[in-house]
Formats: sequence, C-alpha cells, structure tokens
Amino acid sequence: MNISDSELIAASLEKEGLVKMDMIDADVVVFNTCSVRKHAEDRAVARLREAKAHKRKRGIVIAAGCLSQHIGTRLLEDKICDIAVGPYESPNIAQIIREFLKDNSRNLFISSEKDDFAGRLHPSLIMRPEREHWHRFVTITHGCENFCTYCIVPHVRGPLISFNSEEIIDFIKQLPRSGVFEVTLLGQNVNQFGQDNGDISFCQLLERVSTIPGIEKINFMTSHPKDFNPDIIRQIANNNTIARSIHLPLQSGSDEILKRMNRGYNVKHYIELIDSIRQAGDIAITTDLIVGFPGETEEQHKESMALIKEIGYDDAYMYAYSPREGTVSAKYDMQLSKETKNRRLTELITMQREITVSRLDNLIGKKEKIVVERVSRKNDNEVSGKTFSNRQAVLAGSRDDIGKIFTIEYEKVNGATLYGKKV
Repeated sequence: MNISDSELIAASLEKEGLVKMDMIDADVVVFNTCSVRKHAEDRAVARLREAKAHKRKRGIVIAAGCLSQHIGTRLLEDKICDIAVGPYESPNIAQIIREFLKDNSRNLFISSEKDDFAGRLHPSLIMRPEREHWHRFVTITHGCENFCTYCIVPHVRGPLISFNSEEIIDFIKQLPRSGVFEVTLLGQNVNQFGQDNGDISFCQLLERVSTIPGIEKINFMTSHPKDFNPDIIRQIANNNTIARSIHLPLQSGSDEILKRMNRGYNVKHYIELIDSIRQAGDIAITTDLIVGFPGETEEQHKESMALIKEIGYDDAYMYAYSPREGTVSAKYDMQLSKETKNRRLTELITMQREITVSRLDNLIGKKEKIVVERVSRKNDNEVSGKTFSNRQAVLAGSRDDIGKIFTIEYEKVNGATLYGKKV
C-alpha cells in the first residue's frame, strides 16, 4: 500500500515539473513512512534527520504517510522535517508544497476527515510506468475499523473507505493500453469492500475485474479471516485469471490470545476456512504471525507452533510483538521480555522454513504459469518471477523474457528457491 501511495506522490510531483534525482542534490525530499512497527518508525526518523542536515540551508524535507499521522506534530517541533503529511493527503504533495512556499506555517496535514481524503485512482497513473511496467497496484479500500488491539493502522490510516466499484473497473479497463496485464487489488481488509457504502461485494468485484480484456493475472491483499467469504474460494477455483494464492493472517494459534487481540474469530473458524481452501485445489496459503503478545504463556506459544505445523503454510511473515504507542495492547500488563520474544520467534522461523521447503519439494514435476520479473542476481542466463500461485521461481532465460508469461515445470528446489524449465 505504501508503494502505491508513493507512486501517487511521485505522480503529483512530476505533474508540477519536478524530476527524480539523488537526495543530495534534490530540492524536495519525500519520505513515505510506515508505523506498523517501532523499528520502521525509528529508521524513518533517522533518515529524516540525515536529510534535514543536508537541507539545512535550502530544500524541503517532507515526512509523508503513517509516521506523520502518528507523530507529525512532534516531527515538526523537533525540526526533523519541514512538512508532515498523513496518508489522506499525501497524493496532494505538489499542492501542499506550493502552499508551504507561500506560508511556511502551513506545514501540518494530518486530517482523517473524509472531505480531505485524496483519491487514489488518479488518471495520471494509467500511463505512468511502475518498476514493473506490466503491473499496477490498484487500491480498492483505504483504512480499517477492526481495531485489533496491537495495530496502529486504524489510528493512522483512518476508517474504512471503499472506492466506487465502477471507478475501479473503469480505471483497470484503461490499463492494458499501457501494457499492463497484471493488477493487485489492495486494501487493509479487502473482504470488507463495499460494506461502508452499499457497493457490490469484494467477490463480485473480483469476478468483474476478471472479465476485463487484457487483464491476465489478478492478485489481492490482504484478507481478514473474520470477513473471509467462501465465495472467494470458489471464485479463485473457477477462474484462471485470479492468482491461486491467499494471504490469510492467523496472528496466533491460541483462542485466548486471539480474543485479547480482538481478532473476531477463533481457531476452529480459521481451520474451517483453511480446509475450504485446500478442498478447492492447489492454492498457496501464506499468513502473518505474531509471537510474544503480552501475557502469552509458553503453552499458548506451543499451541501456535502446533497449529502452524498442522496447517502447513507455504510461507509466513513472522514477527515478535512490538508495542505501538496509542494501541490498547501497549497498556496491557505482562509485557514479555525481548529475550523471550526473540527466542520464540527463532523457534517459529526455524519450523516454518522446514515447512516451506517441504511444500516446495512437493511441487517437483508440476506445471504452472509464471510472470518473469527480473534477471537473476546470481546468473545472467537465468530469470526469476512469480507464478500464478505467487511462488518465486527461477528458470533459464534472458532480459527479453521480462514482463512475459510462460508455463514452467518445476525441476528442483535449492535451499528455499524453486527452479523450473519452460514448457
């Protein structure tokens, strides 16, 4: 989602005649930031300080995104940046700079009012090439109202806003004329699309996008188990255009911890969803996992480990719990030590790596379509890309293959990397 917002920021600046260049020589430096974890905030502040030191005499340093929404006033008071812009208005960067040049006191833009929300389906993005010219991120919702007790997102990105389905469809229809054949539908919880404005459901949106001529691969992220509709599984199973890949965050395998996280589902419900996905065929399943949530006992950690082993995820994003100022869980008693969290995280990563390799080994001899994305970093005669189940794979090829679709047969696994051949 930050990559998508960064594209909008860049488009706004380019429309005003600015061009990309190295930070040292630039007149305007924009950092688009994340606040999901404390480490991300600390890195962003360090980079902002470094840029401000270079720009003390001339130039403008802007902190955009969630960090600004979270602590924008503090950033300005400490002279860490010149302008702080939250996610709602970051696509209006060029206009904000113009106002700042007229009046330096207008330097804080952290509204969460819907009237201040800048649209994301900007026409300038249709013809603007991304790093992968065949692909576009398409934001379909913004914000979240779930208020998981550990999560800062609802506080910094605001309430759920679903974009109009007709506008989304019209936007995507225009993309193939600029060479785009792959889209990723984005939302903090895509399953809630339309629930705030009475629009069509996410499943219906998926179906409509899949019928657009020229669109050959559709990805989406992220799904929330409490809102996940089994119709989505059937839509994937019956539609070759939709990637056979579902990211379904579990976060914990303990019902008690899920309740304290305010996740809105239990382990039984989650397993039923997994079973439904498995029954629909070879659909890759990935997840998010948090260890060391406040009060998590050793037994509850073992419950998570056992459930993860039972499910057998293709891959997982795994984190030690990070308290975020402003969230409910930051005030919970029984905060765990860094040593305990890191030990549990290491145990989880070690087990998941073994599961991932085992899942990859089971693919040997199977065939699948792949979108070639880049030349391999280790071998100029090899290329890599993502398959239609969003697994990374390597095959023989050249730069001419980038941005093309091939069918490959998996031949081997080296470490955690799949290798295949064109067929």
